[in-house]
Amino acid sequence: MTARRSWLVLVALLCGAAAAFALDANQSWLLFEQGNAAASRKEYGQALRLYKAAIEGAGQFPEAEAAIGDIYLEEGEAELAQRQYQKAYSLKQAFYVPQMQYQVLYKLANLFEIQQQYKQMEDTLTLIVADDSHFQDSANQRVRTQVEKVFLEKGLDRVLLLYTFDDTFSAAAHSKLGWFYYRTGRFGPAISQLLYSVIYRASQVKHVLLERDVDYQFTTVADLLAGIDSDADLRDYAASSGFYGDLYYLAGSTFANGYPRHATSLWKVLSGVASAGQYRDLSSRQLKKPFIEPLLTVTK
Repeated sequence: MTARRSWLVLVALLCGAAAAFALDANQSWLLFEQGNAAASRKEYGQALRLYKAAIEGAGQFPEAEAAIGDIYLEEGEAELAQRQYQKAYSLKQAFYVPQMQYQVLYKLANLFEIQQQYKQMEDTLTLIVADDSHFQDSANQRVRTQVEKVFLEKGLDRVLLLYTFDDTFSAAAHSKLGWFYYRTGRFGPAISQLLYSVIYRASQVKHVLLERDVDYQFTTVADLLAGIDSDADLRDYAASSGFYGDLYYLAGSTFANGYPRHATSLWKVLSGVASAGQYRDLSSRQLKKPFIEPLLTVTK
């Protein structure tokens, strides 16, 4: 066999292998989607069989591993669900969409919170925040220090006037960590985490308002919340993202850390926002007689 002919045979074999691999990958994704459909119908046994067949065909399929965890959790098997989520995260390099790894971490953190395993919840959320370049990169750590300084010296109005960060995968992790640090008496770290969650959420609202009015300019938190309160979509976003809760706990952490004036200013604004719901009522209570919520009992 000539060298040229040998080369052509090799190319043909490689092309055939690539085509077979693509076919297998497509088949695995089809099985995965069929599993999702079965799970949505609560046919969990069928869904498990389809997910496992998809994994067998693909070799590594973290999306399917996580979906199996969802079924275990739905069936009340928290320990099995935890193992599946951890297995999916261990395969994070194989996610088709890399940011899916953070969804798995959020599932794990939520599972730990339900079980009141708060230290494990914290550790899991910290993995998410560790990948937030706005918050962690050495170049941005100076910005983070400046953000906190501006807040403590001049208040949230000034912070949101100066800083706009695109909403990221980590906003919910900052939010939960901020709440957790407040409820465990770590008020300085709580301020740091909640500030970033608030900046991300406020930035998203500002983008929407600017899209609707090219002349829009941020002025104050009070005006921003009034804009949210007058728009159904923004009200839904603020409620579902936890924006009002972040503002409330940012005020609480600020009060507990020795800055009552900034805290009072935020509570006063929240107390006048109808769509803030429970945080409007809590803010009204805080204005009458400020208090720090009871600390959580955290086991190691």
